Amino acid sequence: MRRKELVPVVLFAAGVVALAARAQTPLSYAKDIEPILVKECSKCHGGDKPDKGLDLSQGKGFAEIVSVKSAEVPEMVRVKAGDPAASYLWLKVTHTATQGRGMPRTLFSARKLPKDELDLIQQWITEGANP
Repeated sequence: MRRKELVPVVLFAAGVVALAARAQTPLSYAKDIEPILVKECSKCHGGDKPDKGLDLSQGKGFAEIVSVKSAEVPEMVRVKAGDPAASYLWLKVTHTATQGRGMPRTLFSARKLPKDELDLIQQWITEGANP
């Protein structure tokens, strides 16, 4: 192959390697999940008096949710690493909780997070809810 012909092949191979590396790197709370929860949840679950005592503001959320009992349903933890179905946070954001209301809330109702954000949260929990 000539040099000009090798450039697309090399670029393609580099892209495949980058995708493979990303697929092997587990999601993290700080990098992947916290931005979603801060944006969508910290208006109510943050500040001086966070709702239900749950502070999801920057730098505080991980310690508040992983392996911590839910205030609303104490027999469940907010996030059970490896098990979205047993994680109260997952039930709340997918609007499948049998107690409480779906999150996030709007003034008059609740709305679901975009599918890509739900997929990230589910994947993060499934991968072990890494910090």
